[in-house]
Order: sequence, then structure tokens, then C-alpha cells
Amino acid sequence: MSRPLDPETNDETDLVPIAASLVEPGIIWSCWSEGDRLVVDHVEPPADAPFRWIHLDLCDRRSVRWVAREAGLPAAAADLFTDIETRPEGRWAGGAMVLILPDLERDFNAVETGRIGALRLAYRDGLLVTGRHRPLRTPDTLRGLLASSGPLDGGTALDLVFATLGNLVAERTHMLLAEQLALEDQILADEGTPDTRLLVGMRRLSARLHRITAGMRTALHRLEGEPGLPPDLAALIERQSARLGALDREIIAVQGQLRLLRDELDLQASQRTNHNVYLLSVVTALFVPATLVTGFFGMNTGGLPFARGAGGTLLAAIAAAACSGVTWLALRRMGLIRR
Repeated sequence: MSRPLDPETNDETDLVPIAASLVEPGIIWSCWSEGDRLVVDHVEPPADAPFRWIHLDLCDRRSVRWVAREAGLPAAAADLFTDIETRPEGRWAGGAMVLILPDLERDFNAVETGRIGALRLAYRDGLLVTGRHRPLRTPDTLRGLLASSGPLDGGTALDLVFATLGNLVAERTHMLLAEQLALEDQILADEGTPDTRLLVGMRRLSARLHRITAGMRTALHRLEGEPGLPPDLAALIERQSARLGALDREIIAVQGQLRLLRDELDLQASQRTNHNVYLLSVVTALFVPATLVTGFFGMNTGGLPFARGAGGTLLAAIAAAACSGVTWLALRRMGLIRR
């Protein structure tokens, strides 16, 4: 990486040639084995290090040029790695492995956006290159883990990537499961109606998690079918596929329970609506006869009953109540009013 100029000196030996700065990769972080320790930094590792891991910002055109010219990857692998396609993919070509794995995006404040991005991975003997076009959750976690790690080799580094992605999904799956059980307890205890917006958010998160596990399994399955894949990588992929399969089944089970919860909430809402409509219908049926009576006595015509005498209003009210009472008895006899 180029060094910043010191404003206090005019020593031209501190200047980095422009041509060199144009081909240096846009490194977000890097690490390499050095003796019995692992060095974590943000510069290009020494070329003679036994194992190097570089995480690149692929929106930086220098990263694309570095991958094409300096990473030692076959042209097909380099093109796939630097492409903007986010569909899960796995390929083995010319002694190099390329994977495109789904991951949760985050913004620059480390808050998840709800979108799914792509973590790109290229591996050959002694070198692991990861990259992204948008900030992702997994590389941040990996950097924290590497800061306290010992020396790595390629197989251990690949295991760490898959384990971190799997742990990310497992953590959120267990969180979903806990929230789902809390909602079930609330419904069973009849402690009020849960907020359906919470359930909608849970279903969306479960869909994203399923997309991640399904995408990872798809990429690994495609890689398994590649000819010439080394036995150690094949064993690693088989092991990770088995773990992802178990995790995906757990997510599908959570999705099934969330659908049952939604059906239960819809049923309760439908019952409340039907009950309210029933009450409104009964009240309307009771008031219609009384309304007819009061409308009859409200006509300004001659010869109305009870028009003469002091008790006319009381008698009209009794007649209206009697009509409502008769209506009530008729509805009960017909079975339209619940006891």
C-alpha cells in the first residue's frame, strides 16, 4: 500500500511511484503466517509467507487489476471472482477454487440492512483471497477472530470461513426460535394478541436465513461435481455440506412453526371479527322495530294513538320496548342468539 506523504519533509525517497500505486490492491484487511504467529494488517502480505489471506474491496479497480495480474489465479477463476454476479457458485479450475457465498449485508454503521450480498472466495495453495462489493457481516467477524488466532494454513482458513458463516446463521436461527417460543407461550396463556408486525419481521428473517443456507449448499454441491478436486477439499466440502443441511432443516422447521402461528393469529382475528359482526347484527335487529315504532309516532298526522292525554310518550316508549322484546324472543327461538 502507498504511504502518506509527510508534510514536514521533502525527501523524494518517501514518494511511491504512481505506476506502483495503480496496481496495489484495495485491501480492507490481510493476514499471513510469520513463524509461530499470525500477522493481521491492511497491507499486502510478503510474497514469501507460507500462507497469505487478503480481503479486498472489489469496488476498487486496483483490486480487480491485482487479482487478474498478481494473484496467480487462472483467467476463468479470476473473472468469476471479480464479477458482480451474486448468484451462489462453486468452481474448480486450474488448481484454484472459487466460491460465491451469500452473506448478510451491513451499512457503514455496522447495522444489518436486511439485504443479502455475496462473499467471494478464491483459493490456491498458499493464498486465500476474499472480496466483496458491499460491506458484509462475516468478514468483520473473521477479522476479530484472526486477531487472536495462531498461524493458519489453507484448510484451517477455509474451515474458519464456513464456520463463521454457519455460526452467523445459527445464531439468528436460535434467536428466531426463542422469539417464536415466546409468541407461542403468549398465545397459549391468552395474554393478549401478539403484534403481527413482529411475526412479519421474523418470517422475513427466516426467509433470508434460508436463502443463505440454501445458497451455500448450492455452491458447495456445484463444487463437489467439479473434476480434479483434491481429496482434502472434497472432505472439507462434504463436512460443511452436512452441517449446512442440518442447519437448513432447522430453519425450515422454524418457518413451519411461524406459518402455524400466523394461521392461529389469523383464526383469532377472524373469530373476533365474526363476534363483532354478530353483536352489531343483534343490536341492529333489536333497534329496527323500536325505530319503526318511534317513526310511526313521529308522523305529524291526525288520529295518532296516544296523541291526547298525559301518558302518550310513556305508552309509545313501552310499545317500542315491547317490539324489541318480541324481536329478541323471536331471534332466540330461531336459534340466532347465543345463550
